[in-house]
Amino acid sequence: MSRRFPPIIASIGALGLAIGCGGRPATPVEPKPAAPAVVATPTPPPPTIRVHPATATIEPGDPGVQMIVDGDGTHGGRKDLTAAVAWTATPDGVVAIDATGFARPVGPGTAKIVAMAGPSRVESTIVVAAKPRAWDFAEDIEPILTKVGCNAGNCHGRALGQNGFHLSLFGYDPEADHRSLTRDLGGRRVSTVRPESSLVVAKATGAIPHVGGARIRPGSDEEKILLGWLRAGAPMKADGGHGRTVRVAVEPGDVRLDEPGSTQLRVVATHADGHTRDVTRLANYRVNDDSAATIDARGRVTLLRRAEADLVIRYQTQVVPTRLATLINPDLAFDFAALPRRNFIDDALFRRLESLKVPPSPEAGDAAFLRRVSLDLTGQQPTPDRIREFLKDVDPDKRVKLVDTLLASRDFTRFWQIKLGDMLEITTSRPELGNAAYNYEAWLAKRLIENTPWDAMVRELLTALGDPASRDGSGAAAYALEATDPKVAAEKTAQRFLGLRIRCAQCHDHPSDVWTQDDYYGLAATFAKARRRPEGGPGMMARAPVAIDPDGSVEHQRTGKPAEPRLLSGEPIRAEKTEDPRVALVAWMTRPDNPYFARAMANWVWAQFFGKGLADPPDDLSRSNPPVHPELLDALARHFVEHRFDLRDLVRTVATSRAYGLSSATVPGNESDQRLFSHQIPRPLTAHQMADALAQATEVVNRYRDKPAGTRAIEIVDPATPSTILETFGRCARINGCAPVANPALSLRQSLLLIGGDAVEGKVSAPRGYLANLFELGLEPEEIVENLYLRSICRTPTAEETSRWAAELAPEATRREVAEDLFWALLNSREFSFNH
Repeated sequence: MSRRFPPIIASIGALGLAIGCGGRPATPVEPKPAAPAVVATPTPPPPTIRVHPATATIEPGDPGVQMIVDGDGTHGGRKDLTAAVAWTATPDGVVAIDATGFARPVGPGTAKIVAMAGPSRVESTIVVAAKPRAWDFAEDIEPILTKVGCNAGNCHGRALGQNGFHLSLFGYDPEADHRSLTRDLGGRRVSTVRPESSLVVAKATGAIPHVGGARIRPGSDEEKILLGWLRAGAPMKADGGHGRTVRVAVEPGDVRLDEPGSTQLRVVATHADGHTRDVTRLANYRVNDDSAATIDARGRVTLLRRAEADLVIRYQTQVVPTRLATLINPDLAFDFAALPRRNFIDDALFRRLESLKVPPSPEAGDAAFLRRVSLDLTGQQPTPDRIREFLKDVDPDKRVKLVDTLLASRDFTRFWQIKLGDMLEITTSRPELGNAAYNYEAWLAKRLIENTPWDAMVRELLTALGDPASRDGSGAAAYALEATDPKVAAEKTAQRFLGLRIRCAQCHDHPSDVWTQDDYYGLAATFAKARRRPEGGPGMMARAPVAIDPDGSVEHQRTGKPAEPRLLSGEPIRAEKTEDPRVALVAWMTRPDNPYFARAMANWVWAQFFGKGLADPPDDLSRSNPPVHPELLDALARHFVEHRFDLRDLVRTVATSRAYGLSSATVPGNESDQRLFSHQIPRPLTAHQMADALAQATEVVNRYRDKPAGTRAIEIVDPATPSTILETFGRCARINGCAPVANPALSLRQSLLLIGGDAVEGKVSAPRGYLANLFELGLEPEEIVENLYLRSICRTPTAEETSRWAAELAPEATRREVAEDLFWALLNSREFSFNH
């Protein structure tokens, strides 16, 4: 069959479809929503300025206090004036304040800080305490080493250190760092007799050559602190200190700015004795989206455009996220109260969109919704007859009834078995599973068909014993076979069921979350007793059921001793030697008040319907990856708990929300939104969806090795079954983890398979395929066009498309060729290859 590529592609492009690789699909052919009206906002009265903190005490060892001045903007948001006001401090000799608002202690006493902004002035009081300084290496020196990068992973914090000098990564082990600095190599790095000549000071300030270059400016506060500590004898800890840092807060917290621009943050650490210390100049800062904001080492953040930006602040082992935003469309006039809502999801989402003035798109048309939800719930496209029937249905509840029908179908459990199988990485290709994978899949299918609650499924997975390979054994016991190393089992369990990536805590405290090495090994120890135990003597692994080994343990890397089982809450697990600690672990995980379990599954389910989680990646709920809509995620998790972890109910709740049913066509005001879910973002079909869609549209089945003819892709649960199309379109191999959702664009390999391979070409021209059968019916050109559109992109053609292609199909001599070209172009369009 000859393809008339240039004219066909040009015609398809002109009619709203797009052919090619990568990128976002063309906007589906739906009526373009009307632009929201724009009205002028009245100018409010001049803002009143405020100063923070109103009072503060600086004790010996405190770096100083970051002052902040702000006021109200014209759009109801906050306006930072810290760098714009004139600062004075009286009397002299107590504090010195610079143009950035940072007040450093000079001597004991009480000072009045005045900030002047034109005719407005505000005052605050700072007390510099007069008492001896109690040095604490962990609180005074370690933060400096972290701030200037000495203990970073590319410097002395790497596993083997740098040039013979090793520090713990980001200072997670202050005692070891103190020994390394003051005792290693005979203590040559420090001199308490001549502090200025200490190697640690000379190299850090660049006085002598240093591979890392100068890290501290001579005469800076950091150098003064180092020298003061050395003069005091370089102690680890002196009497009278405030104890370790127990909490860190950021001021202002989540805040809406009036306009894009700069604003000053203030970071405050609370110590064990309740003392608060301003650590703004010692904290480390990161912006999650550097296209939206930047931040400097002093906590000055600049919002580059009207957007929302997440910031991550780390001080010692504490990690705190905060969020800055502006109104996206400050002059928008949109009646959010009039938006129809179907459940609490819509309430939470629309409330957030209203707070940022981002209009949601209207609902998708019936045809687009039917295709979207059919693909998401069952992996299958709707048939032309089903499309026609749904378009004619006038029942206002037809979308909810459609969701219920799809949820009750066997295809729902088949397709979601693939999703959960990817999460659990079930495959015969993994030697540790082998044939046990068949029982594992059978167990999963049975639980989905029975709609077993998610907490019960996880409880069974984590506590099952026996031989999963035997016919009468528990397939769930294969979970323990997958990761025989208890550390790996702990990592996978935390990531899958709690959304926590704790792997970094194996060698050191987690650099971007709160998990310590003790947390890591405590969790690993809960899996140490679940072992494969051969039956029939040594070497008889053919029969090796999972059993409890009373002597099973895991060695803590830092202490070299067996770790004690404990929960991630820090609570120790008290179990007898012959008892399984995993029982206590799963009891804690599935408690209604567990802060991770329900949120992790709610976030994962959301990602299946929107292409990304409320926190993304969907399996990462770390402190450094805050959810876009925290209130919505909390509400979803709460609903999941209240409905007793009913997975099908959670799926139904998302699928019947108006938020899920929004159009992928944007409206003025949400065109650039890729974050807030104000409209559906088109997603490439998954491997199984694509394979079955091509087979269904063309009525030419895909062939799978050792599978009967007519087997659909959603019935291929084991990725060990060879398939070019499934592998090309990103089927998870279930070997080294899986991407939680599909890639956001087609790859070059995928596009080439569609355009030039036999996956489409052979099916379109197949002698017994759909198109061949269609011509036997003797249909008119207009009927051919409608059928091809319904078979492929699941909608009726527009009047313009019908007229255009009916004219092309009119000559009988070329009708077959034109029909093949049209069908090929439709199956290669992004409207077909994306779920929108």
